[in-house]
Amino acid sequence: MKNLTMSKNVFLFLAFTLISLLTFAQKKDDAEIQRLTKDFNALKGKLVCPLVASKIDFKTLYLDENRQPTRGVDLISDSSKVKSPLEGYVTAIFPDEEKYNSIIVCHGNYFLVYSHVYNVSVKQGQTLKTDDLIGAAALDKKNKPRLHLEIWFNTDKLWPPDWLSCGNK
Repeated sequence: MKNLTMSKNVFLFLAFTLISLLTFAQKKDDAEIQRLTKDFNALKGKLVCPLVASKIDFKTLYLDENRQPTRGVDLISDSSKVKSPLEGYVTAIFPDEEKYNSIIVCHGNYFLVYSHVYNVSVKQGQTLKTDDLIGAAALDKKNKPRLHLEIWFNTDKLWPPDWLSCGNK
């Protein structure tokens, strides 16, 4: 049953990504898309962590019993504030498998996917600036704020620790 849920989530993500790409392309011109892509690309290894905290622990998640890793990480913190690390455009907000929310923010050809978010502070179609509040990370089983983060380049998943300047890598 868990594989079915994962497949459903992957399908939902891909559907929202396609909608996001189409929506973003309609609202932004090529120069804006190229600028946002270039700005994001320049931050590899220096991207500010979207979960405001003094210390971040990365937790690698696995898709199945064969220990195949996802390309996302859980960020566990002492603070629940989730902020935009740079300028972007909110392209989708939808429920995640844990009954919280997932938010897709477009940065040109790059997408940040935030999951396990409650108290969402943004709306679909909203333009974000650096440090804008996105929402709050929901608590995990140990009562610590936990944010699941994925980074995509078009439809390719990237490994977040290669991009982020925070946490134990």
